[in-house]
Amino acid sequence: MSFSATSCLECSFSGYPNTDQTLIVRFGSCSRLISQSPSPEIIPDVILEQTPFTLIGEALFSLSNLRCPLQQQELQYLVNEFLRSFNLRSSVCRIISHNILSFAQQFDINNEWVKIEANVDHIKEYWTEAPPELNPISTVGEEGLSPRGASESAIERVKKQKLDWFSEEEEEEIGDCCVCCEEMKRKGEEVRRIPCGHVYHKSCILKWLEISNSCPLCRAALEP
Repeated sequence: MSFSATSCLECSFSGYPNTDQTLIVRFGSCSRLISQSPSPEIIPDVILEQTPFTLIGEALFSLSNLRCPLQQQELQYLVNEFLRSFNLRSSVCRIISHNILSFAQQFDINNEWVKIEANVDHIKEYWTEAPPELNPISTVGEEGLSPRGASESAIERVKKQKLDWFSEEEEEEIGDCCVCCEEMKRKGEEVRRIPCGHVYHKSCILKWLEISNSCPLCRAALEP
């Protein structure tokens, strides 16, 4: 099993009424173990594990008189320097500090007293290959890897088969479509039940069957 590592930054801003007129910038970190899908357009990547966020540092800034250009420049400079202390690239620090200032100015324009919290999180991502049973590309021939989709006749049977509704008990048992990982509702969406009994959104299962001849959930093969 192979691993690779990447990193990214996630930023979130929030504001709520408060007479303090302050900005709190927090810098934290966490790690994630991610299962990398061989076909992300069919099966999304999955976060297998994530450590709790650890606060590394925080700083408090005044938001008074943000209409003054000098105050704006000073705030952006101070936030930029705070972020640079964590060895982030200068260009990244400038973008984040600019976005924080823009967010703060939205409230100042409306004469709102506000306290703003900005969370900047450094995410260390460790990627591992998805288990072989989730890989729809499963055959090695003389010409290398090749997809083994369902036969045209099997796909046509799925297209023609209809399931316009199912009971509330069935709805609870069926749960989400495991191809797109979204909820399947009793009304408003076309669903299909394949021979093994599992139910999917029509568009999801037809796209899956173009590259695989088996059920995404139980791996039962469709008949030719």
